[in-house]
Amino acid sequence: MHNLYVPPYKILLFIVLFGIGYGSASFLKDYENTNPTPKQELPKTDFSFNFDFKFDFNFSQPEVDEEIQKPNKTWSEITIQTNGSDRKYGNLVGIQLVLKPEDYVKEEWWKERIEETLAKAKSSGIFDRKTIVIFPEHIGSGLVFLNEKSKFLNSDTFAEALKTKGENFTFSDLIYAKSELMAEVYVRTFSSLAKDYNVPILGGTIVLPNPKIVKGNLVLDPKGPLYNVAIPFSADGKLMEPMVKKIILSEEEQKLYSAGEINQDRIWIVPGWKVAIFIGQDVFEASLYSRLTGKPVDGLISPAAVFPDMKWSGLDLTDVNVWKREGMAKYIKSTRAQDLVQVFLSGHLFENHWNGKTFNLRDFTFEDQVISVENPTILNLYF
Repeated sequence: MHNLYVPPYKILLFIVLFGIGYGSASFLKDYENTNPTPKQELPKTDFSFNFDFKFDFNFSQPEVDEEIQKPNKTWSEITIQTNGSDRKYGNLVGIQLVLKPEDYVKEEWWKERIEETLAKAKSSGIFDRKTIVIFPEHIGSGLVFLNEKSKFLNSDTFAEALKTKGENFTFSDLIYAKSELMAEVYVRTFSSLAKDYNVPILGGTIVLPNPKIVKGNLVLDPKGPLYNVAIPFSADGKLMEPMVKKIILSEEEQKLYSAGEINQDRIWIVPGWKVAIFIGQDVFEASLYSRLTGKPVDGLISPAAVFPDMKWSGLDLTDVNVWKREGMAKYIKSTRAQDLVQVFLSGHLFENHWNGKTFNLRDFTFEDQVISVENPTILNLYF
């Protein structure tokens, strides 16, 4: 039988602790009834999704092909240099222009650049009834830039500009595409200027597909070979013969156009004078002068252009002394001419710079040369 004896003090301790616990529970219950705990509202989670996503993978803005603004002139004045004195025998006026592709975009812009020099010459009193005006080689070829916009003209190089037309698009493609427009603008411009200033003009040169003068009009063969040609205009604005085709071509030129016939006529007859026309490197070919032997020729004239690193037959054509030493001055005494002028184009063509210097020679001895290639210059030689 188990012993169930519990000491009296343990019974008393149990009763005391039980009473304390019971009393505390009753107090807390009464407190909650009289002071209820604020109900906490738990935020409700929003499980809705907006699936209206916008995907824009165009990380660059497309290039806008815009019309360009009229380019500003890069010069403040036009210089006139004169070799000799006016003996009333007439004069050769070579005009070196400074041009860039933007100058050709609008017909009126190009004409304005040219006319500015003619107006200067006229106001100085150097034009008379025996004046002959000569412009540089390729002054008309730049008309391939007619109507071009920013995408083409803002290219860093000419090769990149052509790629805006197509990956395999070439300079020849551009000329063929615009040849009719180029010819129209070229003839209209020089015909108008020759008539307005009453002087015969050699309109530099222009590259066109097999051009011919037929009954006073310039006619093209749209699929014919390209030629670099010099075209004269009379003082009343009419096209004149002979239209001279360039004969001596550099390797780069041979990739673009064909050479003219060596036996072609090159003597341009204007009232009171006869001058022989040579284009660029043609001046280095001795056989061309032998064809003038015994013929009445008063002067030799040459529109020319020089590009960076331009060479021909071992000659560095960027050296102006080469043109004076190996060109017309070397052969002039084999003809009956006494005076000569070679006119170069100046300016920038994308990454390239035309930098030839226009010069002339009077009576085999007295030479003059433009001082700067950055400003338009009129080089006047009196016969």
